[in-house]
Amino acid sequence: MTPEEKERLMTPAPPPDAPQLSPTLRMATLTQREENAVVELRRKQACERCADAIRVFTECSSQYTVGVVWKCKEVKDIMNECLRRVNTVEDMDRARTIVLHEKLQKLDEIKDKPRTLI
Repeated sequence: MTPEEKERLMTPAPPPDAPQLSPTLRMATLTQREENAVVELRRKQACERCADAIRVFTECSSQYTVGVVWKCKEVKDIMNECLRRVNTVEDMDRARTIVLHEKLQKLDEIKDKPRTLI
């Protein structure tokens, strides 16, 4: 594998766009379930952004059983480097902003529903 190809695989795709929120809303607290959704969204985005490196490692690891530890070490290191570059504080904040924006949209929908008294 050439150094250019290694660097191409280690470089993640650009991050998805996040909605702009006011500074006070960015500091809003989320419930534990929403924080778990943030982590899951960040994990999903990391896999999407490093899809090429993950694909190369998957192809290598499908050929071996126990020997995958030694035979695929180089591509595993490339995949891990790509994932390390993706998992930053900025990416976590971007995922948190997306989840918070979705939460605000759901609250707006609920607010506009007519309420009935029982």
